[in-house]
Amino acid sequence: MNLINWNEEQFKDFDSKFAYDKDDLGVTKNNEGFLIKLWQPIAKNVEVLIFKDYLSNDFQVLNMNKKEQIWELQLSNEYQGSFYQYRITHSDDSVTIALDPYAKSMAPFNHLQQKVGKALIFDWDTTINKPQKLQPQISNNIKAIVYELQIRDFTSIYPGKLQAKNGTFNAALEANIFEHLTNLNITHLQLLPLQSTYTVNEFEQKIYLQNQGNGWNTNYNWGYDPHNYFTLNGIFSSDPLSSVQRIHEFANFINEAHKNKIGIIMDVVFNHLMHNDIFNNILPGYYFRNNAKQYPVDQPPLATQRFMVRKLIIDVLKYFVQYFNVDGFRFDLSCFFDKQTHEQIAFELRKINPNIILHGEAWPFSDLEFSSTYIKGYNDNDFEFAYFNDTLRDSITCNENNKSQKGLIIENNLEQFKRYVSSIVGNLKDYKWGDIEHSNNFYDLFANTTKINLGYVSCHDGFTLWDKIIINSKNNTFEELIEKYRKALIMLHTTQGRKLLLAGTELLQSKPCDFSGQDGNRCEVSLSKDYLNLNAEKNMVHPNTYKTTDYVNSMKWQNLNLPLVKDKVFDFISQLNAFKLETEFFNLTDLEQIQKNINFVEVNSSKGLIIFEVAVNKEKVVVMHNFSTHKHLYEQYKDMNVLFSSKLEQVSSFELLPFESKILR
Repeated sequence: MNLINWNEEQFKDFDSKFAYDKDDLGVTKNNEGFLIKLWQPIAKNVEVLIFKDYLSNDFQVLNMNKKEQIWELQLSNEYQGSFYQYRITHSDDSVTIALDPYAKSMAPFNHLQQKVGKALIFDWDTTINKPQKLQPQISNNIKAIVYELQIRDFTSIYPGKLQAKNGTFNAALEANIFEHLTNLNITHLQLLPLQSTYTVNEFEQKIYLQNQGNGWNTNYNWGYDPHNYFTLNGIFSSDPLSSVQRIHEFANFINEAHKNKIGIIMDVVFNHLMHNDIFNNILPGYYFRNNAKQYPVDQPPLATQRFMVRKLIIDVLKYFVQYFNVDGFRFDLSCFFDKQTHEQIAFELRKINPNIILHGEAWPFSDLEFSSTYIKGYNDNDFEFAYFNDTLRDSITCNENNKSQKGLIIENNLEQFKRYVSSIVGNLKDYKWGDIEHSNNFYDLFANTTKINLGYVSCHDGFTLWDKIIINSKNNTFEELIEKYRKALIMLHTTQGRKLLLAGTELLQSKPCDFSGQDGNRCEVSLSKDYLNLNAEKNMVHPNTYKTTDYVNSMKWQNLNLPLVKDKVFDFISQLNAFKLETEFFNLTDLEQIQKNINFVEVNSSKGLIIFEVAVNKEKVVVMHNFSTHKHLYEQYKDMNVLFSSKLEQVSSFELLPFESKILR
């Protein structure tokens, strides 16, 4: 039976008849050995194909027994370390080979040689050395400062000699990643998808230097091609051929993070798989919204509203929280989740960890009615699920989808000026503005609380902050470009809400173009000199670097050797982060607080001026932004101290220089 053309009423009836709510799918250990369970309520027959090792093509065939809606097979302990697949005979007599969606680990995989992965038979419950918990935890998640990183990039091209394999968890530890993050005053490390990725060849850990890519076959990937949601990708392990070493090393990595008081956030991709056959091989038509008119990528989205799909998602998340003490999740294209799934995720995870951090891409892009999911500007939420704030991002830097809309660090753009003013108060929809210039667009005023506001200026899928500046800035000196950079960071940090920084922001991270990798046609020309000495193709930079060389994506550690970068960028960011953590000025959460404590002194788009005060606990800071070429004097602030200025040279408190941003106290 193929369910592909069923309507939702039919699926509801199916779920009410066949759904399974116990927590024992996949492999579990018992007194007799291992019990394997698969949910496939309408198959004619299911067999387990047992492989002695990951290299073997020969297999033993064992029949599963059906007990109501579940197929199960009891194995003895001698099968420890073997691998398995399902062979399913469907009601129409078609036969498919399937990977267990509950596989806690898998054999090393290469999509060029294999089509279906093999799950590992092992006692995963005792294999995982559970990391210690994060202590102390941030009870106010608005104080979180998140550092977004693809773990490979931290050491893929590292200036020092490492004993561990470059690009792995162990290499990052050896390179003192948590000392680096502590020096930056980061609270949480957000890792791009770590689970099994279909298009990654786990048998190869080559580091790709400039011009060494091979288009789509370049064996680098951000991880947005999901293969299995429980299994960790072996490419980040010291031994990718070991199905358990990756588990040990990830758990150890989290343990070291928590020792250093840094939380771990996992980026998860529950809107699509690399190939929908991965689930359709189990129960054709059930796992996806096959009638969707909008796809997240090139195939129908996961049907999150169906019981067993929702259960799978929640089971995955609970697994990483319960067994690895993961501290949060970033949801790729969360706009494809139905509301009930969103709410149940938050409810279930906060029963385990009340302080868990949740945020995602709540774009107005979905096959669902916007009223049926959580979309920025269309509906807020009361469970602290934060939305990536592209209003703030674009108002500061640029709109990558509309080149005419340059951000305020490039030019005084009226529309972006108004959008930025709305962002200062955390984009609260009920803020009483009076006659203050601001954007009253519902998309820009989206929040009921700043707890659902995730501010950022750049992230992995787009240009870095440095690259946004250099593709829009002509005839600037290196010093002038750094001042624009610092201005963007002050503008970001002086708005209310949670914050995210792309890895390498502290060292002018750039993604130089390399046509040998994938999507080199999307590169754009820098209008500035190659001050970082990256020798990119035609002095171009790359926004969407999901499958290109390490030359492009690696952390540009050598930048720290350039004049100004360490003290004027790295230390500057560290100090801004510390100020956010140690004070309450930019951590206000509700409308009443913000209405009372923020006072706009001057907001004038024609002059390019924004000046406001934030008062908390009888203390006050003044924030001043000048987007014009004119100098302005404010004698009332002459007795205050300059905490931060975008300018590299020392400035006075009452003199606001052309194109300067500053914070006074």
